[in-house]
Amino acid sequence: MKNQNSMTINILVKKELDIWVGHCLELDIVATNPNRAKLQKDIIDLVVAQVDYAFSNNNLDCLYHPAPKEVWEEFYSCKEAIEKKIAFKSQSQKNRTLKTFVPPWIIAKTCLSESACVV
Repeated sequence: MKNQNSMTINILVKKELDIWVGHCLELDIVATNPNRAKLQKDIIDLVVAQVDYAFSNNNLDCLYHPAPKEVWEEFYSCKEAIEKKIAFKSQSQKNRTLKTFVPPWIIAKTCLSESACVV
């Protein structure tokens, strides 16, 4: 069986007033959307674009920027995280002859924060 490397990220999702907020803890990327399902797609799309750019341009030193401590604390106080395996297809490497390593999978652990009940 071929070894499939992956990259794992953690995402905190919560509702603030009338908007859903998604925060990727490892990359400190934030997305907002009034629709939770669309927000989850948006935050994953942003993470994939950031990872693709960093790997494709040999710029891994600038990839990781941890979210503030409070966001990590809120994520780890979460009761349940949903894990999703996302196939990673590099968009920026399509026209390149020399391919650099890009992880084939991103594992996204998403936590719906207790504060999501705030109306």
